[in-house]
Amino acid sequence: MKITTPNLEKYRKGDVVQYFNNVLEILTPERATNLQLENHRMALASTMASFIPNWQQSKGSELTPQIAELDAQRDASFVGLKLTVSAWASNHYNENLKNAAFLISDKIASYGADVQLLRYQEETATLSAIINDLETDLIAEVTSLELTQWVSHLKNLNNSFNEKYVARAQNLSVEQEGLVAEIRKRAVSEFKTLKNLFIARATIAQVDGLPNIGLFDTVANEWNTLTDQYNTAVLRSFNSNNTQVSENPPVDSDTDIDNDNQTETD
Repeated sequence: MKITTPNLEKYRKGDVVQYFNNVLEILTPERATNLQLENHRMALASTMASFIPNWQQSKGSELTPQIAELDAQRDASFVGLKLTVSAWASNHYNENLKNAAFLISDKIASYGADVQLLRYQEETATLSAIINDLETDLIAEVTSLELTQWVSHLKNLNNSFNEKYVARAQNLSVEQEGLVAEIRKRAVSEFKTLKNLFIARATIAQVDGLPNIGLFDTVANEWNTLTDQYNTAVLRSFNSNNTQVSENPPVDSDTDIDNDNQTETD
């Protein structure tokens, strides 16, 4: 039995917190007991209980209210633009402008239904990609619809948000960051142990035809779906940030997770 490997070396602290907690939600205490994994689940859960408050403390700063305000502003600007072109794509009286609005609306839709609800830096990367499309491939459509200033406004808000977000990351306490790194490293180790033990016991259940093989399959399917979703979202954000590294260095890069920067293999 295979469990998809999460690309933990690319996960930021927030991604790790959410991912490990989601794994614990899938592998409930009752399921862990039935699969004889209760002690290892408990170890990871205990570490996460100490990880979360320390991580929350490390990411806080006086810039947080400014970041929240900029995020609200860019969300409003993006949603307004999205709804406007969507309405024009369906109802504009001018056929040429209607077609232009449709192309823009279709391009925005290709990035997902709720970009404004993504995690902070994933939204930043996604909006940057959308804005790039609007300023290059769809510049004629944007100009014909007189949306140039709107797009520029959204771009400025998104850039300002990213600048504040990076500044907050740079202001974090070195001491607190060290503590978070230590706890995170322990959590990763416990997660890997839990994952490997799950695979080993699932394999035994398959070979011996044990009655809990169905539960192993159910948990594995849910776990793999979860990991695939995280890997896809994080990889998109990671690649987008790398293309902007000269102007916007990645924040919370978390090289403390595994100094050898290796991905575990099954």
